[in-house]
Amino acid sequence: MPKVFANNININYEVQGITSNQVVMFSNSLASNLTMWDLQVEKLIENEFCVVRYDSRGHGKSDSPPGPYTIELLSDDVAALIEKLSL
Repeated sequence: MPKVFANNININYEVQGITSNQVVMFSNSLASNLTMWDLQVEKLIENEFCVVRYDSRGHGKSDSPPGPYTIELLSDDVAALIEKLSL
């Protein structure tokens, strides 16, 4: 899976489907990673969505720098990922 450097960390992500289609983005819950959405991805792609999943800061294959991790920091991560992926 690819990584992109955004908001001063490497964020692990996966894009599936046609990128010009409407995008649905998923992040993981605590103590999990982007694979928690495996069952939903296939159905969304069948319905012509582009699915973007990423490992939140401190999870999966994304970087785990020292905290604290605030809601603002996590939202800055996703905004930076969206910008880097030109979504």
